[in-house]
Amino acid sequence: MLKKRESIVLIGAGVIGMLAAVRLAEAGFAITIVDQGQIGREASWAGGGILSPLYPWHYPSELLRLSFYSMSLHHALSSELASLTSIDPQWTLSGLRIIEGENEVFPNDVRHWGQNWGLNWQVSDCKATTKKTLWCPEVAQVRNPRLLSALAERCRQLDIKLLEHTEITGFKHKNEQLLGVESKQGFLATGKAIVTAGAWTGKLLDQIDIHLQIYPVRGQMLLLQGSPGMLDSMLMQDNHYLVQRQDGLILAGSTSENVQFDKSVTPLARQILWNFARDQLPGLKSSSIIRQWSGLRPGSHESVPYIGPLPGWNGLYVAAGHFRYGLTNAPATAEILTCLLTDKAPPLDITPYNPVTHYQKQRQVFP
Repeated sequence: MLKKRESIVLIGAGVIGMLAAVRLAEAGFAITIVDQGQIGREASWAGGGILSPLYPWHYPSELLRLSFYSMSLHHALSSELASLTSIDPQWTLSGLRIIEGENEVFPNDVRHWGQNWGLNWQVSDCKATTKKTLWCPEVAQVRNPRLLSALAERCRQLDIKLLEHTEITGFKHKNEQLLGVESKQGFLATGKAIVTAGAWTGKLLDQIDIHLQIYPVRGQMLLLQGSPGMLDSMLMQDNHYLVQRQDGLILAGSTSENVQFDKSVTPLARQILWNFARDQLPGLKSSSIIRQWSGLRPGSHESVPYIGPLPGWNGLYVAAGHFRYGLTNAPATAEILTCLLTDKAPPLDITPYNPVTHYQKQRQVFP
């Protein structure tokens, strides 16, 4: 049995919050996770489970370094969780096939760009259209609801306290030292806390006059009934994608809408996603639509997340703003947080994710 050290409260029970909780508990900390709703039922649950930045040439190097490192950790993570919890997250090296579209044309040097990042990309002409196709064999998928279930079970195995339906209302400190977290259910005394609240992080930190550029972006999805083998890889065109699971179910995603915290679904998004799915897989019938839902991603400048300590609040940390790539970047983010809280060297340069550095860079872009 590990000897318990000091306590840490994590605010937000998505994939980043739960995986960070697991790694910190394994390092010996006493962990409590607080969530305003049900654990593992927000953006981490709502997405398609693609483990890679989409159209990665659009993103800055600091995001790509984090993402490509984190992608390398996912297979081992899924194997570990399957062994420990008997819940298989179904990590699958499906590969991703990107077809040029009306709104997204490949750079002329896209293959060379990929080679510079160690990626074995291949470009070919699409047989069905005049568009080019980019084959990305390194891209895997994970069945994110199963990953979240496995993480929740691992949290229970490690005696991590899971407080659901517990809304955080503030933070308390003295002489810049964190004393605890206020909630509607009472005060949680702790000298260390990490805000991993996804799209709600900005609202939480506004209360203590820390204004990070994290905002909600709604993404709508469809679940379709397919048959196993209908897709030989994941497929994407013009920011819409299809992901097939091992049992034949197909996810069609997604929209990107700035509607604040509105999680409703719309007939327009349903039609757009259905048209895309049917264009790619003509064998689908209207009866194939099983369900439609939405999630709120934590948007940030260039999708570069904030990971690290917050100024003026000794003991208070943040890990949020991952936008579409919280699932992809969860293993690396959890590792960085564990290193910060155990005084170990992080696996890569974390300066770009430091909240102060990141915020100052934003101010230069948005004065």
